[in-house]
Amino acid sequence: MPKVTAAHERAVRQRIVDAAIQVFGEMGYQRATVQDVVRVSGLSVGAVYTHFKGKEELFLEACTCEVNAQKADLRQRMAELASVTDRLRAAIDFAIDSAVLGANERTVRVHAWMMADESPELRRVLLDRRTEMVTFSRLVLQEALVRRELPAWIDADAIASAFVTLIDGFAVMAAEAGSISEAEARREAYALLELLLAASPTMPPVVEELRAQAGSGTA
Repeated sequence: MPKVTAAHERAVRQRIVDAAIQVFGEMGYQRATVQDVVRVSGLSVGAVYTHFKGKEELFLEACTCEVNAQKADLRQRMAELASVTDRLRAAIDFAIDSAVLGANERTVRVHAWMMADESPELRRVLLDRRTEMVTFSRLVLQEALVRRELPAWIDADAIASAFVTLIDGFAVMAAEAGSISEAEARREAYALLELLLAASPTMPPVVEELRAQAGSGTA
């Protein structure tokens, strides 16, 4: 009997995960079954259950792989660029491409957000993803502050968090409408980016007032 290599086992597992991403993306978590994953993967029921206990574990692994792939892709796109404008524009383009072109991956992520309340493990995966993306965005902004590409009064922490929320918002928009216009999404996102880059070098009075209110805990 031929020996099963570790590489073969990894390939089989990845084949199952790829099938799971497709199935959950097309059917959602509630409607999808392990049998659907078996059918799409072309493997046996036994092969699937050798690697995964059931649908919940399959979904968690599909979400984890999709999240890791997204983070790696975003880091690569932004690392290859120099200016803050190009980096943030690349992040926006990535988010829009994911929402418009990566329908299965986008839908898996939306279903993951829906299921997070019921799965601490899934919530941790999503929180780790957001934390890493916010941290990376913050570093980009802080570097831009050092290079004086942005006004010194900019709150890098708040903007980084808001920027990741914007990126995720495209997936939500696509889920709500069924699809989104790539051109319209870019127009909206670029408008906000241009507003940030065109900010006054001195802090506007309204920003000072809002920060003072936040610090005192008043509305």
